[in-house]
Amino acid sequence: MVKHALIGFLLSIFVQTVFGQISPGELTGAHAHLEGVDNCTKCHSMGKSLSDDHCIACHGEIKSRIDRKKGLHASIGSKQCFDCHKEHHGRQFEIIRYDKKSFDHGSVGFVLQGKHGKVECGQCHTKDNISAKDIQAFPDSRKRKTMLGLSQECQSCHTDQHRGQFTQQCVACHTFDGWKPASKFSHERARFQLTGRHEKVECRTCHKATLEDGKTVRYVRMEFGSCQSCHTDAHKGRFTQACTQCHTTDGFHKVKGAQFKHESTNFPLRGRHAAIPCEKCHGAAAKAKNAAGETGFHITNFRQCTACHADAHARQFENRTDGGRCEACHTENGFGVAQFSVFDHARTRMPLTGAHLAIPCSKCHLGGKVKAKSTRQFRWKGALDCTTCHSDIHKGQFAAKMTNGCETCHTTESWKSSRFAHDKTSFPLKGKHATIECSKCHIKTGTADARYTGTPTRCYDCHADEHERQFAATGGVTQCAVCHTEKNWQTLLFDHKKQSKFALTGKHTNLQCEQCHKSVVVNERKIIRYKPLGAACIDCHPAGK
Repeated sequence: MVKHALIGFLLSIFVQTVFGQISPGELTGAHAHLEGVDNCTKCHSMGKSLSDDHCIACHGEIKSRIDRKKGLHASIGSKQCFDCHKEHHGRQFEIIRYDKKSFDHGSVGFVLQGKHGKVECGQCHTKDNISAKDIQAFPDSRKRKTMLGLSQECQSCHTDQHRGQFTQQCVACHTFDGWKPASKFSHERARFQLTGRHEKVECRTCHKATLEDGKTVRYVRMEFGSCQSCHTDAHKGRFTQACTQCHTTDGFHKVKGAQFKHESTNFPLRGRHAAIPCEKCHGAAAKAKNAAGETGFHITNFRQCTACHADAHARQFENRTDGGRCEACHTENGFGVAQFSVFDHARTRMPLTGAHLAIPCSKCHLGGKVKAKSTRQFRWKGALDCTTCHSDIHKGQFAAKMTNGCETCHTTESWKSSRFAHDKTSFPLKGKHATIECSKCHIKTGTADARYTGTPTRCYDCHADEHERQFAATGGVTQCAVCHTEKNWQTLLFDHKKQSKFALTGKHTNLQCEQCHKSVVVNERKIIRYKPLGAACIDCHPAGK
């Protein structure tokens, strides 16, 4: 028994030693079908080291790429296959080993740029992205592991978003930094050149039509033969000429002044009309009515100013023979300045004369007097007289005597220029009375205007009694006219011989009045004493003096 066990042990050691010299270890799973002593020469040459010829004989896909000088294997130079691909390390050993982070993708002829540099290998290297026919023939298990068979064409990995509208490569317009925007695209390469405002329009504003699938944006074979291909005819077919005859791409509202002339229309623009924007008359919205009540650009209702402008005078002139046409007074140079002269005013019911000629129109033609509060009053009903504009400051004192209204006394030259003759009154003005201002006698009382009718005519009604009633007659009234005249206060009619009880004789005749008539205080007022005075000598000449 011991002998047989020893023989078995030695035999097992021998077998292991011999087999280890024949096979250094298990092959990888990909080469497992080559396992066994009988298959060694499929990879190894007798008496020689490993040869790439055996590898190439099986891996025709590698040989074809080397022959075409394409891919990684065409760039490795004199390296042997086994320098990179190790075998006999077991079924689970990865025969293809490399550092994904440090791998130079440019060595395969495709440099990863932009966003490609951030993509994981497995996002591109999928069996669905394999386009090479020889690699497509691989079984799925092998296609899921291989890095071969991809195309460098964008569409091999990306869906053609334009569905074949363009024949040029994607990189003609797009970059690896991102699909949008197509920064390399220039519209100058297209049949429709962008100028003016078109340069600022976003692509989707024009490219919004789709292909037959209803989803893909159309970029080719677009209609652009005329402006109406994209723009609605704002003039609704009223003009037969091309849009470009009047407009430019700089903006629809900018009209070619050198070509379009409003003078060629039935309404030449003059004065202020030439300076206003077109849309003031030609509504911007096709359905919106313009000032003339019409829609669109073509205006036919322009024969009268009121077709576009509201009657600022609220129809006050409609009864005139011309129907109140604006151009009778106004021009296109501005509404504010009226072409209505004094000569024109002379043909109205109120010709302007005297001071009226210098009065601004607005002084008489006031606002807020007619139903339309925004306009001034230009038309009056009934007769026109001074009180139409002026208040009767006399409060009806002369109502019964004004045979010709205010002009009975006043003229239009000036209010203070009066035709009134005081001599025709019961109190003719004489002497100093003729030189004083009317207001000295005709004074205001409280808030009332000056009093003219019923004015008192007695001296003491206007003048204070300077003598403190020394000469008051019966009834307490002083008759000033007995001594004084209207010439002046100092001119006296008084005769000392006839009008006093003390006739002046002898030396008394030459005495000054104040030598006898002294100042005294009466009722707290300093006056000259005239009467009563003593008539005896002793009253003036005391004894011994």
